[in-house]
Amino acid sequence: MTTTTEPTLAPGTRLAHYEIERVLGSGAMGTVYRAHDTSLDRAVAVKVLRARLAEDPAVVERFVREARAAARVNHPNLTHIYFVGSEEGCNYFAMEYVPGTTFEEEIAARGPMPLARFVDVIVQAARGLSAAHGASVVHRDVKPSNLMLLPDGTVKVTDFGLAKSLGGDVDASGGGSLLGTPTYMAPEQCRGRGVDARTDVYALGLTAWYLLAGKPPFAAESLGQMLQDQMNTPLPSICAVRPELPPALDRVLASLCEKDPARRPSSMDEVAALFEPLRPRPLELATIMSRATAMAIDATLLGLVAGLLSGLALGLAKLLAFKVVPDYAFEVAFVAVAAAAQLGCEAWFGTTIGKWLFNLEVVRADGAAPGRLSLLVRFLVRFPGLAWFLLPASTAWIDITFTLLQLLAFVLGFAAFLAYRGRTISDLLTKTRVVYRSRR
Repeated sequence: MTTTTEPTLAPGTRLAHYEIERVLGSGAMGTVYRAHDTSLDRAVAVKVLRARLAEDPAVVERFVREARAAARVNHPNLTHIYFVGSEEGCNYFAMEYVPGTTFEEEIAARGPMPLARFVDVIVQAARGLSAAHGASVVHRDVKPSNLMLLPDGTVKVTDFGLAKSLGGDVDASGGGSLLGTPTYMAPEQCRGRGVDARTDVYALGLTAWYLLAGKPPFAAESLGQMLQDQMNTPLPSICAVRPELPPALDRVLASLCEKDPARRPSSMDEVAALFEPLRPRPLELATIMSRATAMAIDATLLGLVAGLLSGLALGLAKLLAFKVVPDYAFEVAFVAVAAAAQLGCEAWFGTTIGKWLFNLEVVRADGAAPGRLSLLVRFLVRFPGLAWFLLPASTAWIDITFTLLQLLAFVLGFAAFLAYRGRTISDLLTKTRVVYRSRR
C-alpha cells in the first residue's frame, strides 16, 4: 500500500448515483470507498483514480479501458464492475462491495493457513483469475491484500485497477513506468517488459507462499534489492519454514515462481490442477480385520513366490553344475521377496497386493506419502521374525525364539490397535497409519 497522502472525498459526496460513505483503503492507483448506490439501493465499492495520475490523459484512458475490460468478466470468484464514470475531476469506477477480510488481514489475525484451507482458497483465486484471463484481462497486481475472503468462505479477486487487456498495449508497463507491488511483482514486470497470464501466475505463487508462511518470501528493505530478488533469487523452500507440509508443495510453488515465464504453468486452470492433489482428504482408519486379512494374503503370496524363486535358483544351479549351492536358498529368496514386495510396494505405490485388495494404503497423518525411512522402520517392526530366515543353520531353540518374537509382534500390534484407536505399534513409531484409499 502506498504512503502517499491525498485528500479524500467527504461522506455524502455524490458521484453520479453513488453516495460516498467512508474510506475502505488506498493503493498506488487510487482510493477505494464504500458507497451507496441510490439507484439500486445497495452497497458498492467505488475506486477513485489519484489526482496526480488523473492529470495524464493516457493514464485516464487506460484506467477507463481496463475497467471496461474487467467489467466483461462475470465469475463467482471475481468482484464485478458496475459502472465507469468521471465527475468533477474524479475518474472512478463502481464495483461489487465485498463484506469480508483481505488475506493480508486474515494472516495477521490468525497466522499461516492450515493446508486444507490454503488449498481451498488458492484454487478459488486461480479459478477467478482464469476467468479474467479468458476475457483477455491480466490483473498485474495479485497480492494478499487484493484477495478477499467472505464469511461463507468464498474468495474474491479484487482491485483490477492495474489490469491490462491482452488486446491492448504490448508494453504493459505503460511506457517504462513501474506498475504493481514489488513484493509480489514478476521478473518481467520488474524489467518493464510485457505481461501475460503467467505474470499473474508468478504473483499468485508468491501470495500462496505468504499464506503458508505468514510472511512474503522476499522482504528486502530497499526497492533495488527487492527487484533483484524477484529477478534472480530462487523461491525459498516453504517446507523449510513448515516441515510438516508435503514436499510436493515446494515443487508446485517453485514452478509457479520460475523466473522465466516460459517455464511457469501457462494458465490458471493448470495452476488449480497442480494444487488440487495437495488437498488433504478425510482419513478413515482401516479395521483390524481388513488389516489382518491383507497381511495374511501378503504372507501367503510371499511364501508362494519365494518358494518358486528358490526352486528356480536350485534348478538353475544344478543345470549349470554349480558345486556350491546355499542350503538356505529358500530363506534368502523369502527375505528378498518380502523386502521387495512389502517395503518396495509401500514406498512406490503406497500399498501392497493384500492392502490393495482391501482398498488400503499407508499414509502420514496429513494423508501424504510417508518417507522411505519410515517405511523401513515399519517393515522391520512388523516382521522381526524375518531375521530367522537369514541364519545359515537353525536349531529348535532359534526356531522357537523367532517364532515367538514374530507372534509377540502381532500380539503387541493388535493390543496397540485396540488401545490407540486403530493404530498399531509400527504406526505409532513411524507416525503413519493404514487407511482406506480414495475411490479408485
